Amino acid sequence: MSRLVMVFLIDALGFEQARDPAFLPSLTTPRAPVRSVLGYSSACIPSLLTGQPPEAHGHLSMYRRAPEKGGVFSGIAPWVSLAAKLTGRQWMLRQWISSRLRRNGITGYFSLYDVPLPWLKHFDLVQRKNVYAPGAFESVEGLPDLLARRGVPHRIWDWTVSEEAAFVDLEQTVEAGRERVLFFYRPDLDGLMHTVGPNDPRVGRRLSEYSARIEAIMARARQRYDDVEVYAFGDHGMAQVDHHHDLWEPLRKLPLRVPDDYLYFLDSTMARFWFRTDEARRTVRSLLKGLDYGRILEISELQALGAFYRDQEYGEMIFLLDEGHILVPSFMGLSPVRGMHGYHPDASASFTTLLTNRPLTSYPSTLLELHRVLSEAFARASA
Repeated sequence: MSRLVMVFLIDALGFEQARDPAFLPSLTTPRAPVRSVLGYSSACIPSLLTGQPPEAHGHLSMYRRAPEKGGVFSGIAPWVSLAAKLTGRQWMLRQWISSRLRRNGITGYFSLYDVPLPWLKHFDLVQRKNVYAPGAFESVEGLPDLLARRGVPHRIWDWTVSEEAAFVDLEQTVEAGRERVLFFYRPDLDGLMHTVGPNDPRVGRRLSEYSARIEAIMARARQRYDDVEVYAFGDHGMAQVDHHHDLWEPLRKLPLRVPDDYLYFLDSTMARFWFRTDEARRTVRSLLKGLDYGRILEISELQALGAFYRDQEYGEMIFLLDEGHILVPSFMGLSPVRGMHGYHPDASASFTTLLTNRPLTSYPSTLLELHRVLSEAFARASA
């Protein structure tokens, strides 16, 4: 009997976006919230792929503090600092840095965004390798490793292929009928909702387009294979952004120097800090305690979230914003956006969901349990 497992990972497909029964109507399993993990896609997707929390697979944010021996930027740091002072064309310099990193073997997803260029030497990229390829994680196995180890004929589409080209290739691959597992990832919905917000009508239209196209692909797959299992889900949801806050300016006004006294990284929904002095720690804590749009995540909560790192490479102190609030400007962008994720996993818009045509003995309630469902499906595909 010919069997096919089709996986559709649609970045930012939240429970709220997918609960409409008109979306992928042939996937009739009751839809329920699936809890994500702390962090952005850089944490959520590795948790999906490995079945481990961030502290186990090592990925929380795109950037972490550089180790003492230096990170990926250490070799070009002197040139970057000098060039940043000599040219106003920062975007060209960022393009050059990105190209240099690719030539040096960085295959994972990253962007320099608006990280201050003279500060790059203090940070390191986390995703050195493409997480959709075998060997991406140092201490744990991902689903691509499992497929390779078992010799399952498969194809994986990642962010490096345009949406239209990826869909055309998927349709042709289904028609050929040679693979046993097809893993189709699309980041485009995430980008759209960042720009227009999750409640914009354009999001509904994009979901309708996805639904029609995926339904047609599933119908063709059922003609080519005797048994077709389909799983569609996201890695997190998306919240409407209604409030913007400038934390950068208050930090600049503190009687502290970077990096002599402390260092910080401003994500969209997190501010992460490292300290060289107790005075710097007390000063920053006092500032953050006075803000009404977020809170400090203490060690006990980070441990409960599976996001505590003993080396504190992601921050000795992490300030997490409330849902619907973002930092503007931040190292991730100097202008506001309409949609954002990266809030607490229990925030209302953080949940994703699972849509499938496979009867489940138990519906997954977390990304880690969703990994188990996929692992079992891939095991059946290899039988």
